[in-house]
Amino acid sequence: MGKKLHEKHSELMQDAEYARKFEDQKEEFNVARELIRARMQAGLTQQEVAQRMGTTQSVIARMESGKPTPSLRSLKRYAQATGNKIKISFEADA
Repeated sequence: MGKKLHEKHSELMQDAEYARKFEDQKEEFNVARELIRARMQAGLTQQEVAQRMGTTQSVIARMESGKPTPSLRSLKRYAQATGNKIKISFEADA
């Protein structure tokens, strides 16, 4: 039986090159995770969000992949389609 995703990720994070690339893309991963979380909490499929936004399921899949990072306009439309609003914040580097 294969390793769980988080176990594989932990293993790969031991590699300095992988860890650096992961950190470089952390914000994109966070955006993708938040989009998926909002959709799941709303109990919607990608197709349903697409219909509410007047777009296609493949556009929603790309948004949820984090690559490329969606525009603020697209994020607002996605939030509205899932019954949410956007909250943007900045945090100081640790």
